[in-house]
Amino acid sequence: MFQGDDVQTLLDKLGFIPGEIVEIILTTRGVEGELNAAPMGVIRVGARTLEVRPFLETRTYRNLKDTGLGVANITYDVGLFLETAFKRGGVRPEWFEEEPVADPPGLRGADALLFLSVLEESSFSEMRARFLCRVEWVRVRTPFPRAFSRGFAAAIEAIIHATRIEAFIREGRREEVDRLLRLFRGCRDVIERVSPEDSPNRRVVETLEDMIAEWMSKEWR
Repeated sequence: MFQGDDVQTLLDKLGFIPGEIVEIILTTRGVEGELNAAPMGVIRVGARTLEVRPFLETRTYRNLKDTGLGVANITYDVGLFLETAFKRGGVRPEWFEEEPVADPPGLRGADALLFLSVLEESSFSEMRARFLCRVEWVRVRTPFPRAFSRGFAAAIEAIIHATRIEAFIREGRREEVDRLLRLFRGCRDVIERVSPEDSPNRRVVETLEDMIAEWMSKEWR
């Protein structure tokens, strides 16, 4: 675990470029003890400060507001991004560490954990809040570097598009859905070019296609 000046250095090494959105999975705990995990884009806005912008109706927002604590999990497990984004089986205890060193716990298998405390809250928009969070300390589990995969990047982007497609289908915003479907298909095309058929990236995009088809069949019959 690293604190103090080491945190700033580690954020640099972990790819947290100031002003750039980085995709992580944020784990939080509510005041009643319930755990939550959700993919989230965070922005480094200071030497050891991250900005988080959750939607107001989400459990992530409520937990950060009520407890002021969270863990930013860095992971290359694209399946975990999918599961925590949609939670089709609910929040699963097996996602989380069995013996965490702090609370809330991080995710099992995460490559690195960033333990956050909320410094301040403000409004980002009518639908979203802005939390400035201090990175109190960092735990790096997998220091060995990994090669970059366009398939992984496209799978994460496809998950993000799908979360918006689901919301816009419910709201009947067909033009927005059509636009996002084109972007989603672009991600799928990249994955089909660079990832083998039995890869996690392929499985994720195929699952998303089935989910999108189900949403559309229910809402737009």
